[in-house]
Amino acid sequence: MKAQLYILILVVFASLQGLFAQNKLTNAVNALQNSEFVKAQELIDAAIQDTIFKDDLRTWYYRGNIYKELFKQIELEDNRNEHRSIAVSSFKTSYDMDRDSEVAMSNQSNLNYLASTMFNDAVNQLDNKDYTLAIDNYEGYKSIIKFIEPGRDFIKEDIQFKLALASSYTMLSEIDTLNLGIYLEKSKLLYEEVLLLDSNNISGNYNMAILYYNQGADIINNMDYSLDLKELTMIQEDVHVLFSKSLPFMLKAYTMNPNKMETLIGLKGIYYSMNNMEKSDLFKHKIEELENKEIKN
Repeated sequence: MKAQLYILILVVFASLQGLFAQNKLTNAVNALQNSEFVKAQELIDAAIQDTIFKDDLRTWYYRGNIYKELFKQIELEDNRNEHRSIAVSSFKTSYDMDRDSEVAMSNQSNLNYLASTMFNDAVNQLDNKDYTLAIDNYEGYKSIIKFIEPGRDFIKEDIQFKLALASSYTMLSEIDTLNLGIYLEKSKLLYEEVLLLDSNNISGNYNMAILYYNQGADIINNMDYSLDLKELTMIQEDVHVLFSKSLPFMLKAYTMNPNKMETLIGLKGIYYSMNNMEKSDLFKHKIEELENKEIKN
């Protein structure tokens, strides 16, 4: 009799445990639906520690939704907040448990949304010169999309991001002149990466040309003509090397868009600085022709 009573107590206790666990998940969902996100967070974090629910994809799905809402509340204040990261990992966990489940499409949709917020943050942070966060968010964006679409090609997006990041470094070099060389080197490496991905990218070619061209022009503009002949000759040789590096990229940009005024001006200046007056005059005439054409239009 005592043994039967003991077994009955165990069964009741087990039932109560299951009911309590069920209440944790149910209450978390109810709190989410009532926009009580902090309460929902506490309940869902308790639920994922429970052996009954930690292997249930719905637990992770609701956890993702709760943390997504927490992220949305403060995303404008803190783009590094952990809520988005936890939401992403929760949706991934739910999705990995069963990619054909009834919530699989919703997991995908939520992951796409969170990826888009990372991409937008990356773009905005470049504008704010917060390039380290921009890089982190762009890589986070790619990581999520690769998870959903393993065969996705990012070449076009990588080129756009690298060009924007290089431009950010160039602007920083004008502000933080003490680290000018570091930022220009970062820009150069990014343009090289762009041209490895697409050798015919006009922006990559033009910007690489301008990077070398501006370095040469800065040396000329800041030249101390009171230096002796030997020192002046060495400086002129350095300038010649920079313009020589600029030339092939500027010519490539020119072949892809012969009517871009900035490229024509660049080629005129490069050839003039290299004492090739014939070609400098050629591009001078092209500039005049383009100006006359624009006036007529």
